[in-house]
Amino acid sequence: MTRLFDALRKARSGGGPVPLAPVPRPSAFPTQEARAARPALELASLPIEAACRSIVPLPAVGDLPADVAKEMSGLRVRLEAMLTERMPRVVMFLASQGGEGTSTLTAQFARSLAADPGLRVLLVDVHARRPAYNPDGSPGDGAGSVPGHGTVAVARAALMPLPEAVVAAGGAAPQVMREVLQAVGAGYDWILLDGPPVLESPDAALLGQAADGVVVVVQAGRTKRPVLARAVDLVSRSGGRVLGTVLNRRRLEIPEFIYRRI
Repeated sequence: MTRLFDALRKARSGGGPVPLAPVPRPSAFPTQEARAARPALELASLPIEAACRSIVPLPAVGDLPADVAKEMSGLRVRLEAMLTERMPRVVMFLASQGGEGTSTLTAQFARSLAADPGLRVLLVDVHARRPAYNPDGSPGDGAGSVPGHGTVAVARAALMPLPEAVVAAGGAAPQVMREVLQAVGAGYDWILLDGPPVLESPDAALLGQAADGVVVVVQAGRTKRPVLARAVDLVSRSGGRVLGTVLNRRRLEIPEFIYRRI
């Protein structure tokens, strides 16, 4: 702290800014050397190391449609504005009930981010009872159809299933989840948590504490206002920070070209 104050005094007397050291970019995936360099406290937890070893590339299937890519770009801008000082940015996506497209939207957002050569993304499947992905990274029953961004995204996007240590922690799961994310987070710019439905899983609202913010996915024309309000209230009461909602699968009542002219 004294050195910092001395540097500030010298800068003021000389009239110039304090030079900042360059920040190294993280590798696409935490390497064995990076894991070995972690503090002994982190390496002492074998379940966390097992979680690191379970990380696999996120497979891509085709390209995102142009309209979806545009919506994902807008979502990125909004989240970056709300999480300006976070690195990595940890965002949890969840819905009030199942079938609202949370896993599809999270995967699309992950691949949209990974299309940026300067970003590295980790998607964490937080579904304990019905995983959205298989251990090899292929979509499971809960993932649905998730178009990707081609092979360009595979090198910068990774997938991690819910660590067994988090499941075994029960009520202490948010703290264990934070430890896991801290152990693997140095290699990524964004960590996206694909969460289970709030009103169907007692763990969903609690795990929101492990994220910098929570985005609630709402299916247009299906989710009722009281249901959504109940889910948001549960997340907030559990210590999660609700950043906002995403309206999914909206239907245009008039032709889209008319919307563009309004």
